[in-house]
Amino acid sequence: PLSSPAEHRFVLLRRKSMSSEATKGQTPDQYGQLHPVETPELLSQKLKEFEEEVQKLDDKKLGPLQQAQEKCPALLTKEFKLMFLRCEVFNADLAACRYAHYWEKRVEVFGEKAFLPLTLEAALVDDWTALTINFIRVIPGARDPMGRSIVYLNPQYQDRSKYELHSMARAFWYMIHTALENEETQKHGIVFLVFPHRASLNNFDRELSRLNISCIQGAMPVRVSAFHICRPPSFFKVIMVFVRLFTSKRTQKRMLVHFGNEQSVLEKLSTYGLEKSVVIPTEMGGSVELDVVSWLEGRKESK
Repeated sequence: PLSSPAEHRFVLLRRKSMSSEATKGQTPDQYGQLHPVETPELLSQKLKEFEEEVQKLDDKKLGPLQQAQEKCPALLTKEFKLMFLRCEVFNADLAACRYAHYWEKRVEVFGEKAFLPLTLEAALVDDWTALTINFIRVIPGARDPMGRSIVYLNPQYQDRSKYELHSMARAFWYMIHTALENEETQKHGIVFLVFPHRASLNNFDRELSRLNISCIQGAMPVRVSAFHICRPPSFFKVIMVFVRLFTSKRTQKRMLVHFGNEQSVLEKLSTYGLEKSVVIPTEMGGSVELDVVSWLEGRKESK
């Protein structure tokens, strides 16, 4: 189901245009994605088209974006807008629609903090518990062969008695935007590693899943290359029936499910360039130790 007119228009646009002139003649990569060769001329022309497409949007859909233009113009940089164009492989109309919907969703998730920078000291100042609960983590420095950032999700840490829904959604936004600091991730996409092996049915947060996916689909400027769902539990089919109700067919195609024992799954991931020694967390049988508190403290100090 589509939760807003903006989402509906976005889906209609996607049906019309799934690639762009910037990707003509290219061969899809391992995940079926195309990646434009960026030139100064392409960037300049597409940013101009983007601004024109924003002006064409219905005024009724521009309320949150107009608020952003008034309250936080310093955040609306050329580099920020370029993320939306890259996400939509330089289809300016799709990028403009996503840009407007982004601010709708950002207001929904962040409320009055929506127009603050997405930093630990500003928009995330009250979300330390959600950030450190270990449900979602960026794997520091890890990249796939295309330079994509790796985001790790472990549903066993979902416990609604320990966090508030929108606080955890804000943690999700923070981690995604952190991954997007890497320009290659903007260009080529994000890879999600999902490890529900030790989760129970009670851990599955339906409201959070619905909210996060709605933010990815048509709002945040993120190209989802894959959800590698590794060693799911026996009730996985029940979960997927629910998930399919609010995920697009395009997103569903990005869900790659890997069954089997630890070793066989690690071998499968390695065929995608996700090597045990440099990308895979110890919880999954890899070598990467994750310490989200130390990582976040380091980001605070670096700012």
